[in-house]
Amino acid sequence: MSADILLGLVGLILTLMVFSYIFGDNLFFRVALTILAAVSAGYTAAVLITKVIIPLLIHPLGATRGAALLWMVFPLLLAVLVGLMIFPRLSKLGKIPLSFLVGVFAALTIFGVVRGTLAPQLLAVINRFSPELLQNAGLPDWARIVWAVMVLLGVIAVLLAYQHYTHKRKADEAHASLLDGVGSIGQIFVGITLGATFVMIFSTALVALISRVVWIKDFLAGLL
Repeated sequence: MSADILLGLVGLILTLMVFSYIFGDNLFFRVALTILAAVSAGYTAAVLITKVIIPLLIHPLGATRGAALLWMVFPLLLAVLVGLMIFPRLSKLGKIPLSFLVGVFAALTIFGVVRGTLAPQLLAVINRFSPELLQNAGLPDWARIVWAVMVLLGVIAVLLAYQHYTHKRKADEAHASLLDGVGSIGQIFVGITLGATFVMIFSTALVALISRVVWIKDFLAGLL
């Protein structure tokens, strides 16, 4: 039996074990998930060791001299503290590098969201009210004006959908009711967005399923 056929049979068996979840949670599905988690963890560890730890940490330690060596010892110390978390008595020491990583990751995430998502979307809404876009041959283009106003109102409605007006409701019941009504419209926009996102995810999963079924058919046809 050739290696290709053997690997194909292993892939076929694992695929059928995953498909067995159709009949509910069972031993075969759990075994397949365990194998997936173990292989993923092993592959990730191998990539980190060969692509990050050895070339970016171990090799520079041997080639660096003087004060620059202290900067290389710092990440090594953090890595050692993380490794100490496998020991229950020393697990508290691992919170130091984890806190550092969480802080850096949170800062980079916030900066990335603001620069890559929030700011471009805000500028896109503002640019829709540019005089050059709202005019056609020197006259107002009412279709684009209405569309720009609808986009602006949709953004405001979505923002109000995440607000909760519980304080001073009795003192300003009419004002709170108006805001709640606009927020309800925003929930419609949120629902449409989530529905479209679900459709895209489902379509991607369906394409992957069809591709896998076609692979099984072709493999069995070639094997027989």
